[in-house]
Amino acid sequence: MGWGLPAIATVVLSLPVAGTSSLPDTFHAPWDSLLQQYVWAGRLDVVGIAQDPRFEHYLESLAQARPETASREAQMAFWLNAYNACGVALLVRRPGLRYLSLEALDSLARADTFCIAGEEHTLVTLRLRLQRFGEPLLHFGAGGITRGFPPLSRRAFTAAALRRQLVATARAFLRSARGCLLDAETNTLWLSPLLAWYRADFERDGKSLLHTVAQYAEPAVAAFIAARRRDLQVRFLNFDGETIARYAPSPARPIKPLLQSKSRSRGS
Repeated sequence: MGWGLPAIATVVLSLPVAGTSSLPDTFHAPWDSLLQQYVWAGRLDVVGIAQDPRFEHYLESLAQARPETASREAQMAFWLNAYNACGVALLVRRPGLRYLSLEALDSLARADTFCIAGEEHTLVTLRLRLQRFGEPLLHFGAGGITRGFPPLSRRAFTAAALRRQLVATARAFLRSARGCLLDAETNTLWLSPLLAWYRADFERDGKSLLHTVAQYAEPAVAAFIAARRRDLQVRFLNFDGETIARYAPSPARPIKPLLQSKSRSRGS
């Protein structure tokens, strides 16, 4: 299935004559602070972030940015943060939305448009933009607005820490019951439908889907896959359309600064 999260309603933004061509990690500091303040245990404080002017300002900065000349890591971080911010904006602009069927999710992703990097996008085109990088772990970083997807990260993605962050999100999701569930008695491995929709990406470079899962799943699951690979049944969990929206204030907690690592993480 070639869609991402549902896109937000059309956002009309006035662009400056020259966009922001430089993308230091501090560009995403406002988004990082917002995530820490309004995302907790996989849930989003929709009312809180909707009332915070920093969120609209961050959307405006995404519209004005020009990431083309940035490093590959900076570009991946930019488009990943943009994708996640637009998913949040969908919930902000549709208060009270608590459930989305797969069909409704797909419809919103294809119909609604918004401005990113000076161009009109839907969340479908943003997901396709991410796929162009050829990095399957980006699918785990693309946080969902429903609980059928990997949870929304509480930190902004940055160029300096991107590899480490993506590995952490892959492990967290594939070590949760929503991402990977082993039924040893029936020799069945239940996986998130995300891995079915983007199976071709996870099997890139001759790798099997089970190879990718074993790389990030719990060690016991990885060992079971290695021992029973030939007769292991792979099935996919039903889609969970409950949104991540919460309508109670987030608990008070300290906000950590967005720090750049001293050395760039190595790629895969």
